[in-house]
Amino acid sequence: MKTNNSNLSFSLPFRLLILLGIVFLGWPPKVSPQAWKNDWEKTLAAAKKEGKVVVAGGVGESYRNALTAFRNSYPEIQLDYLGAQGRDFAPRIVQERRVGQFLWDIHIGGSSSMLNVMMPQGAVDPLQPALILPEASDDSKWRNGFKDGWMDREENVYGFSGSIFYGVFINRDFASETDIGKAEDLWNPRWKDKIVWHDPRAGGTGSHQALMVLLQFGEEALKRLLRDQQPVLTTDYRQQVEWMAQGRYPIGIGLHETFLRPFQKEGVGKNIKPLQDNRFILFVGSFGHVALINRAPHPNAAKVYINWLLSKEGQAAWAKFTGENSRRLDVPAGDPERLAKPGTEHLNTQKQEYAEKVQKLVFPIVREVLK
Repeated sequence: MKTNNSNLSFSLPFRLLILLGIVFLGWPPKVSPQAWKNDWEKTLAAAKKEGKVVVAGGVGESYRNALTAFRNSYPEIQLDYLGAQGRDFAPRIVQERRVGQFLWDIHIGGSSSMLNVMMPQGAVDPLQPALILPEASDDSKWRNGFKDGWMDREENVYGFSGSIFYGVFINRDFASETDIGKAEDLWNPRWKDKIVWHDPRAGGTGSHQALMVLLQFGEEALKRLLRDQQPVLTTDYRQQVEWMAQGRYPIGIGLHETFLRPFQKEGVGKNIKPLQDNRFILFVGSFGHVALINRAPHPNAAKVYINWLLSKEGQAAWAKFTGENSRRLDVPAGDPERLAKPGTEHLNTQKQEYAEKVQKLVFPIVREVLK
């Protein structure tokens, strides 16, 4: 019995045509350089018609200045900016959506709240389709390539910032190198009641350093550090720096250096230094992550903002005003001393695989011990 496969195969002339296309045109067909320009012009025109973009970003003047520099390039698009920590913003947006309010276009901040709160609630859209400008995602312009910035498997959250992050700081006016020079010294009974820890029960730097203790020293060591040393907890980064500068607590775990710099510029806390122990050193984006909010009220303006943010211009503004380093290689370092040395590798605990460990391993331990 013969089977008619004519509908499953190509005729000889058609196959020759395909071959000629491969030889002379390349395959698959290349997108015309004009295509992205047309897309960009249409998006920009639509964004100007929308007239506004609403962004929630980091708290403080440095983040505000960096993320509102967009206005200089696109004055026709009004930028509404709110400084909010992720632990406050994420529950807020989830609650708003429950009552049918869709008010935000973009969130920029730490990855924890985006990965652990907003994504599971469907409050974030894939970011990749919003990228239009070739320079924004040019592999050659990003440390370890553009793709290394994706924080999650679905490519919803992008980390554009990257610096060496010291998890433990010491006020050397009150604790010398001899007193505490390595990680193991943190468990010395001498430092009971002398540690201020950014609350590891909440998302943020404190929980990531708790993860490092867990990974490097084990569960029992983490429990002893929390239980025996009786650290004071705070969710206020600025307060943590103030207490350390006063010498009230000479050791800080999960201190965020962005909040330390303004004090040191004023001559306060000049001897608050990082503990130079690789077991507590990360390579992270800190508050330098961006997510596109699902059902954004100004979708085209949101695309324009994201492409600006990931461009050389946007990243230069980020580095200049925040003092943090962009992962872009064509942007001057915000903090040259915290650039990763060539050939060195440090964990990025803000990526999804480690965020999951914080949720599943760290939180149960710290919440049990600190209840």
